Amino acid sequence: MNTKSKNEENIKNEKLSVKNDAVFKLLFGKKGNEEFIKDFLSNLLKMEIKEIEVDHDVALAKKIKEDKYGVLDLKAKLNGDLEVDIEIQLKDYDNMIQRATFYSTRMISSQLLKGDDYKKIKPVIVVAILNFDVFKFDEYITKSALVPENHREYTIDTLQTYYYIELPKFRKSKIDAKNSVAGWLAFIDSEDEERIAHVMENNEKIKKANEELEILSADKEARELAEFRESSLREMASAKNYGYSLGKEEGLRDGLKKGEEKARKEKYEMIKSMLKKNININDIIEISGLTKEEIEKINK
Repeated sequence: MNTKSKNEENIKNEKLSVKNDAVFKLLFGKKGNEEFIKDFLSNLLKMEIKEIEVDHDVALAKKIKEDKYGVLDLKAKLNGDLEVDIEIQLKDYDNMIQRATFYSTRMISSQLLKGDDYKKIKPVIVVAILNFDVFKFDEYITKSALVPENHREYTIDTLQTYYYIELPKFRKSKIDAKNSVAGWLAFIDSEDEERIAHVMENNEKIKKANEELEILSADKEARELAEFRESSLREMASAKNYGYSLGKEEGLRDGLKKGEEKARKEKYEMIKSMLKKNININDIIEISGLTKEEIEKINK
């Protein structure tokens, strides 16, 4: 086997990262895999889940390609009425608290029709799994609720609850392999294979999820979607960072526009490089989201 073939085989056998939100949703949102998210949530929320209904996004591949910068969250309904929204966020845009608030408010507002009694509102939970730190204290799981300033033992708002999970803090912590929440976070984080192997010995569901991930990682379309998602998020981060720096002098809107133009040029250079390496144009179409005609124009 030549060097090129060996490299291709290594890439094919490499497990996808569950922190990639497309991979997370493909794995945990797949019909038949409800037991994974059920086990994670029942331990995180410390509640018995008798019934779980996971939102199976059958048009996920199309959504990723058409709305490549959109949020890929996983929605579930527990015991018939408790709504949960789970999102993985890799980059810190300094707006996570606002985003979580928006998600919970959107879930609540969608429950009522015009004229409905407010008493019909059911509780909602937002779980944000973050690849960056938000708070200054050491705990890697923070449960947030609204309390009175002078009577913090009381909870005012029981309808909206937030769980912020900071993975960098989790990596530094010593974990009990029998702790299911920590076990699932080790699996989702995908950073420490020894930790994952250790927790799988104590949790059959995590072991089964890992087997499902290996099957998913061998799927060509899943790999392409994961790569496309990573590329899109890099473009977005590049555009925003470049745009924000220019925005201080030229105005935020103009700065973002220039940032997007810079990211587009970088993407075109990447496509030119792929064409020079004789990568199949159909694979480039799948990864880039561009049409054959658009790719041919870039190559002129």
